[in-house]
Formats: sequence, structure tokens, C-alpha cells
Amino acid sequence: MIIRESPVELKPEYTFEQDPESLVFFDIETTGFAAETTYLYLIGCIYYKSSSFYMKQWFSEDISEEEAIIRQFLDFIRNYGVLVHYNGSGFDIPYLLKKCSMYGITPCLDNMISLDIYKEIAPYKRLFRFKNYKQRTIEAFLNVKREDIFDGGDLIQVYAGYLGRKRIERFKKSRNADNEAFARETEAMLEQLLLHNRDDLKGLVRISPILYYPDMLRKPIRIQQAGVNNDELIIRFMITPILPVRISCGNDAMYFSAYENSACLTVKIYEGELKHFYDNYKDYYYLPAEDRAIHKSLAIYVDKDFRERAKPSTCYVKKQGIFAPQYTPYLSPCFRKDFGDKLAFLEIHTDFLLKEETLEMYTLNMIAHLIAARAIS
Repeated sequence: MIIRESPVELKPEYTFEQDPESLVFFDIETTGFAAETTYLYLIGCIYYKSSSFYMKQWFSEDISEEEAIIRQFLDFIRNYGVLVHYNGSGFDIPYLLKKCSMYGITPCLDNMISLDIYKEIAPYKRLFRFKNYKQRTIEAFLNVKREDIFDGGDLIQVYAGYLGRKRIERFKKSRNADNEAFARETEAMLEQLLLHNRDDLKGLVRISPILYYPDMLRKPIRIQQAGVNNDELIIRFMITPILPVRISCGNDAMYFSAYENSACLTVKIYEGELKHFYDNYKDYYYLPAEDRAIHKSLAIYVDKDFRERAKPSTCYVKKQGIFAPQYTPYLSPCFRKDFGDKLAFLEIHTDFLLKEETLEMYTLNMIAHLIAARAIS
């Protein structure tokens, strides 16, 4: 077994809620996906101590050392509180737990918070529109550079070659044969394997600012300006996280953009007549001649020939004005073009534009609808 530990030149890239010294970033390298039939040959982690980052790697020089590197890694992270990874919930952790079961090892992972960066950003895929969601794609988005040019699949053959060369080295050594040049080539293969894991680990720390993007909807915003311009409602606001890269997304109804701590939401408005439908239609009468509903307490003053019991579809009053869509009808009064329409509207008036709390709620709900995973087409 080879164990490497050293300081690494990194700086905190994201402000985690937890104490930085409770975090441990980890990644594993294996010879395949099925834990029952493949091997885990390298585990690496990065941790923070005394205002500096450190990296530690456990490398199996022989498949017989697999259990040992797992035990040593789990013993090392036992006192940490948060395990940070990228899609580790989908692969690394289940693979590791399966190996623990095979070796009769009691893992400590249940006592740790699991923070999967991939799972944190997955609901916001429409916002990024990446061709895929591999860690390297996130690194490219955030302009993170790496030395390693291989992926994990490429290195399976490198590790197999390394094991073969180690056996030859031992054979040559037993025969007192010249081994120096051969050993240097073998060492170069080892460095290639370790480099890939090192870059994955450093990249994991460096892509943590991607978490600022989902933070946009979780943390307070502050409205700066809101108003109607032509056929659009424009809301400019400040966001709490500092976004490192400009992002934008939109559809036919709205457009959102943000960079650093400034953001803007533009929403297409509707100008004309809409209807407000009352929920308690049994308490209303419909007046066909006036095309509106009135409460039964007033309907008693209307001749029976000019009124009828309101139905859900006729229990409304009409309103002329300027309206903005709201996909979740949480702001009242709520307007629609026709009964049964899914799309609801709210009226844009002076009070709406001046009430910061209402504007903040509206803005966050519209952005959430726009960038939610379910909105992907």
C-alpha cells in the first residue's frame, strides 16, 4: 500500500454552512462499476486544517490490499462530520458500502452528512443547459484547469498494466537483474493514476461555487427596481450569493439573467380583460345581462328573471387592466381568461410594484418555475 499526504494549494471557494474543518472531500478510483466483480484501487480525500487544505491518498499496489485501504480511509474520516462528493450518492458511496459488506467492515458514513454537489445542482439543469453533467463539464463552466487528460475508464488499463509491471519488478529483483529504467516507467504509471485522482479532488473543491446557483432561491433577495416597460414587467434585484459566471435562461413568457450579485427577471405581461372567479360559488348569483356574479346578500334585490344560481364557471367578476402571469396562484386576487385555465394572473398596480415582500415572493416563484427540472423540454 502506498499512502501519500501533503498540503495542496487551494483556497476556500464556497462558504459552506458547516465548519470547514468538519468537511472532507473524497473520490474513489475502481476497475469497474460492479463492486462484486471489480476492485477499488485508490481512495483520495482533501481536508481543511489550520487554514490550509491537505490531500491524502491510499493506493493499492496489489488487489489484495483493497480491504486495507478501505479500512484506513474510513478510520481517517471517522471524526469528520460532512462528506463532500460529486455524484457519490450514485456510485462512490454505494460501491464503498458494498465493499464494506463484503469485508465485514462497519462503515462510519451513516454518522456523516452526505453533501452530493451533483444532487444539489441537478434540479437546476435548465439553468445551465450543459451537454452533460460530468464533473469535468462543471470544471469547464467555472474555468477550472486540470493537468490530467484521462477519465476513469482510461485508467483501468493503466492500473492493470501497473500491477503487471510490479510483478515483473519483483521477479527481476529476485534475479538481481537491472531494474532501474523499468522501475522508472512503472513509477510514471503510478503518478498518472495518482494525478487523475488528485485533479478530481482539487476539482471537487474548485467547483464548489456551483452551489451558489441553487443558493439563489434559498437565500433572501432585495428588490432594486420594478416597473412596466412596453409589454414587459422588469424586476431588477440583488441576490445574496456572488455568482462567478453569468447565467441566463428563458422561454416565451419570461427571461432571467444573473451575474455576481445582480439579477434581472423580465416577464411578458397581458393587457386587457380577465376574470376573477370566486371559490364559494354557492353563495353567489350570476347576472347574465351584466355578465358577472354578485353575492346572494345583494342578489335579493335583483328580480328573479335577471339572475340565476352561479356555477363555478359563471361565478366571476371581470377586470380591465395590466396583468402578470403567476404559475402558482398564491397571490390574490387571482385572475384567469376562462374558468379551468391553468395559467393564472395577478394585477400589476402601484401597490404591487411598491410592496417589496410581495415582489420578492413573486420573483422567486417565477424563477423557480423557470429553472425547475420539470420545466425541461
